Amino acid sequence: MTPNVDSMLNENNDRLSLVFLKSQIRYHQEFAPFARRPLTSGLIETTTKVFDIPLGKAFVWVNFFFLFLSGVLLYTLSRALHASIKQGLGNMMVYFLSFSVLFSFFPPVFSYDEPLQYCLILLALWAFVQRRWLLYVPCFTLALICRETSVLLLPALFFYCPGKQNERKSPHIPIQQYAFLFLPVLFYGFFIGYYLETHDLWGATQNEMSSRFGCFLENFENTKNTIESLISLFVTLAPFLYLTYVILKGKTVASFDKKWLHAFLLTVALNTPLVFLTSFARESRLFALPLFFLWPVFTQLFGKELYLLTQRDTYTRLLKKSKYILLFLGLMLLNYLFCFQFYQKLGLGENNYFTEYLFVFLFLLSTHFVVKQLKTF
Repeated sequence: MTPNVDSMLNENNDRLSLVFLKSQIRYHQEFAPFARRPLTSGLIETTTKVFDIPLGKAFVWVNFFFLFLSGVLLYTLSRALHASIKQGLGNMMVYFLSFSVLFSFFPPVFSYDEPLQYCLILLALWAFVQRRWLLYVPCFTLALICRETSVLLLPALFFYCPGKQNERKSPHIPIQQYAFLFLPVLFYGFFIGYYLETHDLWGATQNEMSSRFGCFLENFENTKNTIESLISLFVTLAPFLYLTYVILKGKTVASFDKKWLHAFLLTVALNTPLVFLTSFARESRLFALPLFFLWPVFTQLFGKELYLLTQRDTYTRLLKKSKYILLFLGLMLLNYLFCFQFYQKLGLGENNYFTEYLFVFLFLLSTHFVVKQLKTF
């Protein structure tokens, strides 16, 4: 629901556009869907007053600080899940290279509340894994205030209860502690009711909710919008869905792996239709919510699959199999034609490196697919 603007940089792309950033902050403070999420805007305003800097610079300070902090928290959560130091750093790298994070502030991704929301979700997940409910409840409540869609993580936590590997204690939550799991929803309900009433936002919120489904029509209004919407979903989730499929189709899948993978898939099933129906799908960050169940355990789950791409023997064998070379070359040709011909001719991926990212991403997927076929046969 972000207005149609081009960039947070000036017309020469060499300085911050403080006027544009200020307008975005005011927009988020006044427009009903964003006004009911006051935390990020409040922190930006506070930073402006404390350090006597323009709103635009405060936006950068606040959001990049929390984006950096979210990486540290992801590493901490990974280590709590028994990742090694290398695995934890690997998970951080995957997190920061994920499309929705790497291009957080590029149009049309337009992140605003997400860095703070990510920090709060990661803190809440760490507390959940440790069963530290007095930390979990306030953190997840604040995550809901940042973005109410955080609630979509709860079904996976309830049904699969992902936790530590080789947990000695029972991995299941005692029945009386389920109240703690859902208590943030109750607190959020109290907050949103009070906030909408005191800020006279009930009417604007009702009008906004009734018009939400118009986003679905815009997502598929024409060929360009349809391709942009589907690519937004694809580039955000496809590598994770592909690797999840590879792992789950294996003969034996550890209980630890299953819980995190199934939690991810359930959240994808809940979140994806909601994004298409009620939001602009081109804003790729909206599809990223399920990744909180894979980012902290990525290298633990998929490390062996990625290792295939680093083995010299794999490529030696590949060069001896002409049909696999032809398959790989065919996939690369399709990749090039799609990214640099079809995708760009629609006016997508201009001046933002989306095309290049998509090409490299499809190259890696194609390489793994061919290598996996070679290993299988």
